[in-house]
Amino acid sequence: MNVYVLNTLCIGLDTMDLVRKRLPIQGVIGLSERDSSDSISDYVYQSRFCKDRGLDFIEVSTYGLTANSDRCALLELEIDVLVVMGWQRLIPQWLIEHCKICSIGSHGSPLGITKGRGRSPQNWALILGMDSFEISIFEIDAGVDSGRIIDSRKFSYSLYDDIKTSYYKVSLLTSEMIADALLSPTFCKLDFDEQAHEEAEYFPQRTPSDGAIDWQCTSYEISRFVRALTKPYPGAHTYAGRQQLRIWSAIPFDIDIRATCTPGEVYKIFNNHDLLVKSGQGYVLVEDYELSSDALAISEGLKLESHSFSQQIKSIIEKHEAKHPGFPIATEVKKYKS
Repeated sequence: MNVYVLNTLCIGLDTMDLVRKRLPIQGVIGLSERDSSDSISDYVYQSRFCKDRGLDFIEVSTYGLTANSDRCALLELEIDVLVVMGWQRLIPQWLIEHCKICSIGSHGSPLGITKGRGRSPQNWALILGMDSFEISIFEIDAGVDSGRIIDSRKFSYSLYDDIKTSYYKVSLLTSEMIADALLSPTFCKLDFDEQAHEEAEYFPQRTPSDGAIDWQCTSYEISRFVRALTKPYPGAHTYAGRQQLRIWSAIPFDIDIRATCTPGEVYKIFNNHDLLVKSGQGYVLVEDYELSSDALAISEGLKLESHSFSQQIKSIIEKHEAKHPGFPIATEVKKYKS
């Protein structure tokens, strides 16, 4: 069985290594080398990875596989099964049909694949404070995460999980499901489970501009927001005047002190440069952050700009509904719309 992997994300490399412990992979299809300023979060050029592991590496130039040269190169491959591990674009119909057996994708959400189709499901799960996540592998069809389900597994979130550890957990379970499926003697029968399409809901796309912090939220809500958007994503952010402050790590800081601060105000700068910032309920200890300019000086009493979370959700929903009117928004997201 010729198994090829379509991937362009660093996290996909871990999934591939885990799968390769149990079955061979013929080659990897990935994006050509590009500038570090490219907007693809977690992008990796896989040439060295493949060379070190004796895998064929087939470079493509377009994320949507729209270039004629990409199509020609892929149609020359003898692909029995195409496994999509880190490719956040729809797979064109011609490539689906080219696979002799099938193509396999993975997707999940805190609500399962059917009620959590769409974009950024792990980010949303953490932002919304969900306590678990269900990941599925499925037979790719022309729709959005709508193919027949091959297998599903579930894991729990702890207070310490962020988007990185969430991806690690997904990688571990996804690799197990893929290997189990492809090694099953009944796999080629393609006897998979149909989804209940009438129940489908979708998580909307998030962009870096949606990462502005609402300091009126509780310290725990702000911490979740930061953990959901930390590396490899662009991070949560706030502003001090015109200068951006990007925050990578922030934890709730419960203490009863005699202070008269307003949400977003920097109450204390510790000697190691950690910031204690007032939230809508309590304080947040900002442990890891990055300034957009060396000219910005953080000082005690500085008021950081706040952006309404409910207005942010409203804007995200409006953009989704304008672009995808037939894809109903996930119920859990709509709860936060003002």
